[in-house]
Amino acid sequence: MPGLGQPPIRVRASSAEDDSFIERLAAQAFTEYARYPGHSTLEMARTGRTWIVERAGSKLGFAVVHGAGAPRAELCAIAVAEAARGTGVGAALLERVELDLARAGTSELGLHTAQANSSALDLFVKRGFAVERQLPRFYRGVFDACAMRKRIA
Repeated sequence: MPGLGQPPIRVRASSAEDDSFIERLAAQAFTEYARYPGHSTLEMARTGRTWIVERAGSKLGFAVVHGAGAPRAELCAIAVAEAARGTGVGAALLERVELDLARAGTSELGLHTAQANSSALDLFVKRGFAVERQLPRFYRGVFDACAMRKRIA
């Protein structure tokens, strides 16, 4: 079972001290899909609501949402460090994001993800997201994507 015997996962709101982590992880996670992934994700994080997931003081991932508190919000970015993937970190992060959004009055959460990103698609489907439509050549005019949505409240 993922996480067995490990320190607990902690999810918290981001702060300016997290900017370099967000930029670095985004550059690693999204390099195929965006021209300047670190910079563009950091800009999204600064204008949206952002969460950081960590274990034993080590930052493992982040999530960025625009429209928190509105009826429909958008998960603009979610990334987990490669070494932490498959350990429940992404699921815990997404669970907390959904809980906080529901408490703020958001009832639906949408997102876009690359069709080739099977681990992300698997996470989103397991968390109850449904594919609304396919988006050909959505990322950089090359990579296909899926638009997905979930009712959270």
